[in-house]
Amino acid sequence: MKKKTKKETYNKAIFWIVISIIFLVFIISVGAYEVLTNTDFRVSSRVSKLSKRQKHNKPEKKTVGWLRVQGTNIDFPIIYAPDYNFVYETEDFGWTEADFEELNNMIYISGHNIKNLAVKPALLDKDHTRFEQLMSFAYYDFAKENQFIQYTFNGEDYVYRIFAVNYMNESDLDLYNDKKYTDKEMHDEIERIRKNSLYKYNTDVDESDKVIILTTCTNMFGESSDTHFLVSGRLMRRNEGIKKVKVETTGEYDIIQEQMKGGESYDEA
Repeated sequence: MKKKTKKETYNKAIFWIVISIIFLVFIISVGAYEVLTNTDFRVSSRVSKLSKRQKHNKPEKKTVGWLRVQGTNIDFPIIYAPDYNFVYETEDFGWTEADFEELNNMIYISGHNIKNLAVKPALLDKDHTRFEQLMSFAYYDFAKENQFIQYTFNGEDYVYRIFAVNYMNESDLDLYNDKKYTDKEMHDEIERIRKNSLYKYNTDVDESDKVIILTTCTNMFGESSDTHFLVSGRLMRRNEGIKKVKVETTGEYDIIQEQMKGGESYDEA
């Protein structure tokens, strides 16, 4: 049998090294692809933007967080300014009535709806610069495709899974909450929100979860009503995949759909 030369042995070794590298690159690329595709919402960190904004904080207008809502142009800072007079100067920011040092278990964030107050709200208008596009969740097709909220706070990007969309009376909201809710308060609030939701989300929520509630005004039931539109989410749990869940409409949605018939003009405040 012919004895292999050193050159042949070397070439064979190089060949198998190259094959191994190609195989390894393939495995890594497939894994990376699976990681990238195994999510329905990708976190885009706002830590740096928030930090830059906070460098210019003023006592009367303090930036405390940054909000992103999937599928909308809501991607701007959240301020705490309890004595600030919010009328029209609310473009590109929302606000909270509580200044928490840690991520609270119940957070209310508000924003004005200046240009999308009609009974039948517009979808994703380019002129919407406040919380107007939050009204897109009044439509089932939009709600089932967009199920995540990102809130950046204290140097961390947190993702919340939406579990309810509601129309509620302002008097039933705890917009000025500045404390941690007890387990009973959390349980009662979650049950109340879910009971009246336009949609049933196939996700569980309990008193141990952290909840965020986004709210804005609406003329759904007339200009004289004090109805607010709410989108609520619970903080993603450890090792929970960022995947959409099944969403079904409820009887509350049917009521709203009937109310929306004929309301074509998009009123402004």
